[in-house]
Amino acid sequence: MITPIHIIAAVPVKIIFPKHFSLLWFTIVNVLIDVEVLYYLIMSEWPIHRFFHSFVGVSIIGFTCFILSLLTKYNKTACFYGCIVGAYSHYIIDGFSHNLWT
Repeated sequence: MITPIHIIAAVPVKIIFPKHFSLLWFTIVNVLIDVEVLYYLIMSEWPIHRFFHSFVGVSIIGFTCFILSLLTKYNKTACFYGCIVGAYSHYIIDGFSHNLWT
């Protein structure tokens, strides 16, 4: 589930670059990454952070979301940064908070 910490990571970026950062796509990326956690929680399988919480996994979701965002009328630069910052900040924050790198 998307934690408040992930949204907090987006706030300074949105304040500094309001026209060049999509909070919508940032949120979409973070929710999609955490669908994996929800699935493994429902299945009662541990660990709950697996492939989509790896560098490759967040990269796939981030870039896939950016490609999907190209179908919208949103600012492409803002979508790109929203997707990329969303993916890699999720990886970094969860890496620290869930000890994924050990």
